[in-house]
Amino acid sequence: MNRGKIQFWSAIMLVLVGIIALSGVANALAASLDSVKVDDEELAPGANILQNLERGNDFEVRVKVTAQSDIDNAEIEAVISGYDHSDRVSAVTDVFDMKANVSYTKKLTLKLPARMDIDNYLLRIYVRDRASADLVSNYSLYINTVMHSVKILDVDMYPSSVEAGHSVTAIIHLKNYGSKDDEDVKVMFSIPELGLASLPDYKSVSSDKSEVTEELTVRVPTCAEAGEYTANVKISYQDGDKVDSKNVPVQIVSSPICPKNVPATPAQPTTPAQPTPSQEKTVITVGSQQQDLTKGEGGAIYPLTFTNSGSETKTYVVGVTGADDWAAVKISPLQTVTVGAGESKSVYVYLSAKETAENGLHKFTVDVKDASGNAVKQIEMTGNVVEPAGASNDSGSLKKALEIGLIVLVVILIVVALIVFLTRKKDDEEEEAEDEISGQTYY
Repeated sequence: MNRGKIQFWSAIMLVLVGIIALSGVANALAASLDSVKVDDEELAPGANILQNLERGNDFEVRVKVTAQSDIDNAEIEAVISGYDHSDRVSAVTDVFDMKANVSYTKKLTLKLPARMDIDNYLLRIYVRDRASADLVSNYSLYINTVMHSVKILDVDMYPSSVEAGHSVTAIIHLKNYGSKDDEDVKVMFSIPELGLASLPDYKSVSSDKSEVTEELTVRVPTCAEAGEYTANVKISYQDGDKVDSKNVPVQIVSSPICPKNVPATPAQPTTPAQPTPSQEKTVITVGSQQQDLTKGEGGAIYPLTFTNSGSETKTYVVGVTGADDWAAVKISPLQTVTVGAGESKSVYVYLSAKETAENGLHKFTVDVKDASGNAVKQIEMTGNVVEPAGASNDSGSLKKALEIGLIVLVVILIVVALIVFLTRKKDDEEEEAEDEISGQTYY
């Protein structure tokens, strides 16, 4: 009897434990995941490979679900895991209610960051409500890359707070995430609200490589209003079809030398003498305006010296036109030169003749503009393209060698002729001697 009671209560305890255990397990969501499409192409769960997803682009995910009973506060989430950066690849719908036996299609947009690794990934689709277990399905994707994708990684700008009348400079870091090299990537730095823009820099960026631009500089007008402005960096390539841009804040502080900021002073009996226009101008001194450029080697330097005899800092931008077809051009240290009052600074225009350049004189122009883009001076210069010294020496050496060879050949021919002549003469003399001997009588 006691044994029977023990078995009975043991059975009761097992049932209670089972009930308690089941109470801790969430019920499965009463819904079915009918289909998942990426850009209108339906995916199959498991090993389906979709080759045409390219990093750096957005794509649309359409998820169709059907409720088997009423479900409140449902949501659908799409996630691509395994990307180790802060800009996660995920999207989630707003919360919505579902009615039994009704199908719902929801759209989600995922952006594939340009710096994702090229690899296989899983697209995970979650359908969930507040209390039920998630309904999950996985889909295999292959993330590839586009052919051309140059992006702005970072912008180094200094100073971040600039006094009006001074210059602000930016250095831009670029990265090519595409599968192809890109040449002539045009980089511009500007402050649109002030109408300021630097001269462009052009960079070649190899696939999966980074590049850093030259310094791009703009001069803030002396009387620019103080405040925070938005500086813009923009790149364009592939004939302008591809672009990327990035905004950077810059703080401008008012200048104490702006006339609007100088407090009025009482009238004085005499007025101090003001600088004359000739005293305020900048003198541009040019070195040699014609130089020799050896084809395919080195180059020549055309120096320009800016002397500011005025009382304000001035900024000028130096450019070159008319030389692209026959020479490579570089301006050092920068295209933009800022000359303080009473200062002198030099800019060097460096030209190297291309191997395809024709020999002779080539004209080009050095253009000098002020910070607002107005032309200040145009200087016509000349490059005389010549052959490398080694080429002319080789030609002369060959000519000389041929001349010496010809002389040696003539000498050899003369010696041979003399030998033949002397040999024949000796033979004739011997024949005559034999004839004389044969004609004698002996007793």
